[in-house]
Amino acid sequence: MLTIGKPPATRQGWLESLCRRLAWAFPEPQAKEILADYQEQFDEGRSRGKSDGKIIEALGAPREAVAQLLEEDPAARIEQLRYTLLWVAAAVVCWAFGWFCLYGYSDFLRLAAFCAVIPMMASTLFMLMRGPARIAMERLVPPEKPVSQLGTFWLPGAAMLICTLIQEAVFIAVMRLHVILMEYIGYPVALLLLLFIIAMLALAAWFLLRSVTMSIGYFPGVVHALGGAAGSALFMLRYYVSMDMEPSFIVPPEVEILTRLAPYFVGLFTALAFQRWIDGRKPLPWCFQARAVTWTDWRRHLGVNLLGWYDLEQAGEIIADYQERFEMGRERGRSEDSLLSEFGRPTAVTRALLQEDRTARLRSRKAWLWGIPLLLSVWFLVRLLLSYCFGSIFTYAIFDHLEGCLFLLLGAVSLFALLHGRGRAVLEKKFPAGKGPAVWAFLLPLVCAAVIVSWTVYSIAHPEVEFIGHAIPWILMQLLECSMLAMFALLLWTLARCTTRSIWYFPAAVHAAGGLAGMLTMLIMLQHRDIASFLPFFIQYPFVPESLQVFLPVPYFLGVLLATVFWAVLRAVGKRG
Repeated sequence: MLTIGKPPATRQGWLESLCRRLAWAFPEPQAKEILADYQEQFDEGRSRGKSDGKIIEALGAPREAVAQLLEEDPAARIEQLRYTLLWVAAAVVCWAFGWFCLYGYSDFLRLAAFCAVIPMMASTLFMLMRGPARIAMERLVPPEKPVSQLGTFWLPGAAMLICTLIQEAVFIAVMRLHVILMEYIGYPVALLLLLFIIAMLALAAWFLLRSVTMSIGYFPGVVHALGGAAGSALFMLRYYVSMDMEPSFIVPPEVEILTRLAPYFVGLFTALAFQRWIDGRKPLPWCFQARAVTWTDWRRHLGVNLLGWYDLEQAGEIIADYQERFEMGRERGRSEDSLLSEFGRPTAVTRALLQEDRTARLRSRKAWLWGIPLLLSVWFLVRLLLSYCFGSIFTYAIFDHLEGCLFLLLGAVSLFALLHGRGRAVLEKKFPAGKGPAVWAFLLPLVCAAVIVSWTVYSIAHPEVEFIGHAIPWILMQLLECSMLAMFALLLWTLARCTTRSIWYFPAAVHAAGGLAGMLTMLIMLQHRDIASFLPFFIQYPFVPESLQVFLPVPYFLGVLLATVFWAVLRAVGKRG
């Protein structure tokens, strides 16, 4: 964590610095306990007649105090590293989702998805910065200098207003002068937007620095400047590129302005929501609140850690031993929280066992080697996304289905190994880890695939019919994009449940990945073609490879097959265990 300025010389400054560092290094409950201990030391020193300077000199710098605490509890460092990597990955996924939405086929879907990216990115950044813990710690030790809303809200808002007025003035002037000048306004408007984006990025970077080094109260300014103002300007650039600039293109001015400013208002409302949560006027949503660790969660986490070093039989014996200790403690009237506090973190328990049995390190199965095919799987998915956005410059169309199948096959097998699927299935049979997936998690990809195939058949039979102002074949592209985004969200949700709940969510994740790959390959096949003239080609030549690839997306059927196989494997292993 960055340190700006001189070391704190007052009690308030020392505690503020300690709060920021504790929030980054320890979970919220443990950070509160440590802070209360240091506050008691200050109070005790004052009662003995010592000055704050003498007490601070005895305690040392906050950085040194936190470093010493981490040396005594190394498992905390590992937990925080995992937390950081998790939310960094989530931020990368949100960024990739927004980048993908810029190349969407439907204008409405592009706008709706791009607006959804702003709160998603704000939430991941908030969690990455330990926002909930920072809020809790700053309520215990309020910042000495309150955050002014003049910079966080009024400055980006005024800049956005000026930028919009200049754009409208340019358009009105050009329209009144001569329509031939319409082709020349793109350059100055694009330059204006680029300069505006750079200015807002610099302002957001300053707010971000203040959020890390001063107070979390600056975070709404990051959302407002980055997600609202800069994000809206970026959307405007894409909007001007995709819109029809001919004189026949007539859109009501109110609708056109609101369309371009929609991302800004989403960013503004998101920033206002975070401001209310930080000020304490509204409680944090449940998704931001730290969930209390239960015995089931602790036991599942311990099992996952043990499977990385021990075989299944040894891991089961260790968990059974802790299960017996837990039940004996409960019979004696002890609470669940006190018993889990006595056991310590699962990572610390595993580390202690490895120190007692050093030969266990030699028995490690080196599951991390499965990360290599997983990276290859991600690379194939990236190539498909690039092919969808930029055409066959990255992949040849005939190999899209092959790369989709490779993405699915390599990703499913390697991820199952990294998650210790077989071992977790046996342990969850002996020690239940939570509920499995509902039926809808398996039915949603099937329903989406059925709707798309049905609409494709209807499009071939009625190529000239219009629906809500669009030809039937063109709506197929929008259905594919909506379904693909739904599969993407379902895949992330099921994978998260695999890691935090039960391994039985894995077949649903594979099914969702198959739906994602299948619909993406269909989009690539149809994206850069004249659909109205291309669909009759299917009627004339129904058995050529291109026709079969549209009606039979191979990656989806492979996903169904793999999901069935993994479900059967988990069921068989669980019974045998």
